[in-house]
Amino acid sequence: IGAVGIKLPEKSVSKVEILIDGSIVGIHNAESGKYTGGELLIPVGRKACGFTMRLYTVLQDISLEAPEIYGAHDDGKPLVWPTPKSIEFLGAYAKIKDIVAKSDDEDERFAACFLSERLKESFGNIKCEKGVTIVIEKDSSYTEERYTVTDEGKKITVKAADRLTLLYGVDTLLQIYNKELGIQRANVDDKPSREFRGFHLGLPHKSQFEFVKRLFRYVLVPMRFNILIVEFAGGMRFDSHPEISEAWLRATENFKAGLQPPLPHSEMVSNRSLLEKSDVCELLEAARELGIEIVPEVQSWGHVQYITYAHPEIAEIDENEEEVKDTRAEDAKPASFYHHTYCPELQESIDIIHDLIDEIIEVAKPRRYVHIGHDEIYQVGLCKRCRKLDPADIYVKHVTGLYNYLAERGYKTMMWSDMIHPAPVRNYKTAPARTRLPKDILMLDFVWYFEDNLAIDIEDNILDAGYKVAVGNLYSPNYPRYESRMRKEGMIGGQISTWVIVDEENFADNGKFFDCAYLSEMLWNLEGYNSKNRRTYSHIIAKNIQPKMRDEIRGVISANGYSEKALTVSGCAGALPADIKAFAPQAVMANGLLSTPSECFDKLVFEHATVWNGPRIAWADFYKVGNYTVTYEDGAKESADVRYAANILKYKSAYADPMKHAFYRHQAYVGTWYSDPVYEGKNAFGEDILITGFVWENPHPEKKIAKIEYTPAEDDLTKLILTGIKGINKK
Repeated sequence: IGAVGIKLPEKSVSKVEILIDGSIVGIHNAESGKYTGGELLIPVGRKACGFTMRLYTVLQDISLEAPEIYGAHDDGKPLVWPTPKSIEFLGAYAKIKDIVAKSDDEDERFAACFLSERLKESFGNIKCEKGVTIVIEKDSSYTEERYTVTDEGKKITVKAADRLTLLYGVDTLLQIYNKELGIQRANVDDKPSREFRGFHLGLPHKSQFEFVKRLFRYVLVPMRFNILIVEFAGGMRFDSHPEISEAWLRATENFKAGLQPPLPHSEMVSNRSLLEKSDVCELLEAARELGIEIVPEVQSWGHVQYITYAHPEIAEIDENEEEVKDTRAEDAKPASFYHHTYCPELQESIDIIHDLIDEIIEVAKPRRYVHIGHDEIYQVGLCKRCRKLDPADIYVKHVTGLYNYLAERGYKTMMWSDMIHPAPVRNYKTAPARTRLPKDILMLDFVWYFEDNLAIDIEDNILDAGYKVAVGNLYSPNYPRYESRMRKEGMIGGQISTWVIVDEENFADNGKFFDCAYLSEMLWNLEGYNSKNRRTYSHIIAKNIQPKMRDEIRGVISANGYSEKALTVSGCAGALPADIKAFAPQAVMANGLLSTPSECFDKLVFEHATVWNGPRIAWADFYKVGNYTVTYEDGAKESADVRYAANILKYKSAYADPMKHAFYRHQAYVGTWYSDPVYEGKNAFGEDILITGFVWENPHPEKKIAKIEYTPAEDDLTKLILTGIKGINKK
């Protein structure tokens, strides 16, 4: 039961409680939550066959309808995520004899090989002489990314029109495969609800290429993302303009020497380094090989500090520039050290951006679209050439010029749409351009997260002007009225953005892995998605999706699964909260020596929580609670930092319960990737109680561990509770 919804007259109750087996599992107090009539939604997050609802009235008669129950029924059948449109389980299993392509088609052969590789790495050697044959078949009549899995007795056929969609069918087979029993016989007929399911990142540093290739294989494909938007900025060497590449490296050197601030976006693009074209080709080919569509983002006009730093003569400059200090309402305007925009009326500006577009197209080999950026253009009509011109006219001229340049080369245009929103949503002078641009430009609308408390659908400004819209920077926690808005004609999907260094730690710290898994259901299965059922989705992801994804991203897949051993733990049992004592009497307040296992382990799982909240400040480093130290029998040591909101949370928390304020728009999930929920319950007052298990990969699994210790940070006030440590080994 994810949540219970009940319709009540306004101000008719002071409190509502949901009880299971006599214990409160959900509560709404009039004092703690505003209720103005309509449906009252009470989060639960517990398995049960029934519940009791207790109403505290305020001396009024109440007329009740049957409550709505939001949740999922566990029928013991395999879980397929995201949810297929149609799946019929036939009640039997079959071993696999062979996996073959129906013809010599390259996509069929690739998908067959992919399935063989994935089965072997996930389950070991699975081939059986008396099993069924899996046949991979392309069918050009299949449209809208439809795939089918058809059980025909002695063979099971996976059919789709292209490589990536064949891989979706292959992934479904992986999800319904059981190591002991074989493949669950089933018929599947599936396709996505929305055609645009994008993932946005900056060019990674070369040291992260293997991580990114695993991201393509183990996250984007199974989570059904079909478009990869890659921001280039100055992170790739430009042959046509070596001065831009030289300036990019010089800015990095000066920043590291403390001589100047960093170039904006330089951290998330190649981590301030410079990639050769051959490097970029290698990386993008790994995505293209899977059938993922590449869309290069060429920041133009706005966010072009990578250009204006090398060519200050083309910058759009005004001496009376204002700086935004309160970034809760909009993103920060550029620092005065770097010039945010170039003058679009200068032919030199146009020539440079054309040259860069040509080089990026040559390397990225886009299938359909080139993304021209154009977001947050704060400096318009300022210089002596532009100040007498209408900003909307300048905007139309520049966008249309790039649109035509791309069209001549056979490409469509994609861009951010913030600058054409009218007041009161935005107060930009470029807004009148909204009705004057080519209507086949695909608009990415990200302004929604500044307006998430308003009961207005701001995308209507763009849809009504005749454009197709994909939700830009779509994050799953806080897009209000998602179901009704995404069903509008012209809304074709959305894309998640990262905006951080491309590596596991930064993606994890900003909640991107969990967000990908959640968004996959939102975009693929709009017809069945219900935002009121958040806790059920979060439970499914935490239990069924994330642990496997984490192993795959780290390259530590165990084909035979894992065994676990509870370690003997010592510590102080005093001063524990009563809620913890009630369900984990073995819990201790951690400090000093915790365990002396004298064994080898592949992983350790620290089951813990804090007594008090730690801070979480957007874009800042995580608050350090303390660290676990593992000492091996040879005297070597390794340390694992405990960071609040990264791998530990307060015990009175709900797992994957997002921070919804727009201030946290880019990093609303905390404590999800590194830790899995070990215990999710309620106390006597219906408050959430949570213990998570921090999964630590042992860098020396061959060494026996002599002791495990915990040292709190000097200034830590959160106080770490440890309920247990498990040693994990591959079977």
